[in-house]
Amino acid sequence: MKNIIVFAGFGLALFSLVGFGMLSSDRSGDIDASEADAIQRMIVQETAAYFNRDSTALFSFYADDDITQSTWNNAEGSYGTYKGLINIRKNFSAYFRKNPIPQPQPNIERSQWQFRKLSSDWMWVNFLQKTDGPKGERYTNYETRLLRNVNNQWKIVVMYSLGDHGHPHP
Repeated sequence: MKNIIVFAGFGLALFSLVGFGMLSSDRSGDIDASEADAIQRMIVQETAAYFNRDSTALFSFYADDDITQSTWNNAEGSYGTYKGLINIRKNFSAYFRKNPIPQPQPNIERSQWQFRKLSSDWMWVNFLQKTDGPKGERYTNYETRLLRNVNNQWKIVVMYSLGDHGHPHP
């Protein structure tokens, strides 16, 4: 079952690369610059909330929707996938209780932003995220977000993060 989910995630990532033109350097897609900037700030703030162990801020960026989900792979080869905001909260709350001390946020560079407004209420976002490790290594994650407009604020409904944890780049 684990392999099916991993391959499904890879298929989704590949479809996103090909279908939505992720390799394009066009960062705005079909939205205006202020909307793109607001979404980018939200994603940066969501990451900062994670490193600060601020669960209130972290969960404020997610929609409480029956399809809300979060999936990522880990350095040792495992992955986490949670469906429903209540399950995402349980997972991160347990992790934050075990690891309560805020972490210094590593240097993170995001590039190749791609936005596709699917409707007035739905947005698809892709980007590459390069993160510096503690020993100077650099890792790349392929990031996907499906956002829903809730009360005039974009909220994360789907968060996929596929990283090359085992293969740092210079």
